[in-house]
Amino acid sequence: MTELLFEFTEWIRTTFLVDFSLWISDTWLSLWIVNRFWAIPIIQTVHILTIGATFGAVLLMNFRVLGWVGNDRTIARTGQRYLPWVWYGFVLLVITGLGMITAEPVRELINPVFWIKMGLFLVAVIAAWWFQRSVAKKSAGWDASGSASAGIKLGAIAIIALWLVIMLCGRWIAYAPV
Repeated sequence: MTELLFEFTEWIRTTFLVDFSLWISDTWLSLWIVNRFWAIPIIQTVHILTIGATFGAVLLMNFRVLGWVGNDRTIARTGQRYLPWVWYGFVLLVITGLGMITAEPVRELINPVFWIKMGLFLVAVIAAWWFQRSVAKKSAGWDASGSASAGIKLGAIAIIALWLVIMLCGRWIAYAPV
């Protein structure tokens, strides 16, 4: 795995991302963020709190699909309650993530773990969209039968695992050499 990450980093260094990240680091916004000792910690704190809120909403929805909590609510009602938290969380994660990229573009954009995290985040967005569509179409059947199908339950577990890996990658970005 280490070799693969090293090769990925070496490949990234041959792309436009090096020049692009250096250009970002010279922009007024990047310099403004870097020169305010409080800016990066505030952006990171909001990012981390948003991850917690978004992951909490994802957990509660998936725990409901698995039948572990909230069985007194329909899956549609659970989705109505928690999906806005997920979508607003996605928006705030993108905004704070762009702030962190602007503050430290080389650390982020030349880092293979960052790109793995971004790919997995895209999968999480697609999974949330799919879940929302599935809830709209199939939740009446799920609620009538008392539980979701085995495939849907496996998907719920996969989404939880996906979010855990996204969070692991987010933490790992700080330690991956660039």
